[in-house]
Amino acid sequence: MEDYTKKGPVTPGELRLAGMELLARREHGSYELKTKLAKRFRKRDCDADTVEQVTQQFIEEGLLSDERFAASRVRQLAGRGYGPSWIRNDLRQQRVEHLISDNMGEAFDAEVDWEAEAIAVYKKKYGGAPIEGDWDARQRERGRRLRFMQYRGFSLDVSQNLVNKDDQGDQSPEDVE
Repeated sequence: MEDYTKKGPVTPGELRLAGMELLARREHGSYELKTKLAKRFRKRDCDADTVEQVTQQFIEEGLLSDERFAASRVRQLAGRGYGPSWIRNDLRQQRVEHLISDNMGEAFDAEVDWEAEAIAVYKKKYGGAPIEGDWDARQRERGRRLRFMQYRGFSLDVSQNLVNKDDQGDQSPEDVE
């Protein structure tokens, strides 16, 4: 493990070694790698141009790729039960969202069956439990389930269809007669 508490300016060799350590663990986007390198050497004189130069060198050598990172991140988040809205927001924060909307937009939507993913997430969370009770109780539960699905990044249409299937209607004795 490298000693990051040395004195003096950070050398390109030190930045490269730290970058290689990070890239050996998992894929990174260029913005994320630059941020981590700057943070790692924040107590020393770390020139932003040198960080940019080392990052560009990684890209030229094929060690760093925003496209690979974006594709990996999509697979990772979809596998954890997040929907397209959540994933697009995450990629926007990582500054690689343009790759999804420009180059991989159709593949992004075609690669994953988002409705099937939503059904799996919904069933895992609620286990097919029906929404029962009086009107107020059902509305609270419907809202709670819809908020959960939208928080996870699934569309309102898909979420409403799932919730509607579980809504048992008003079970009060007055309505039965």
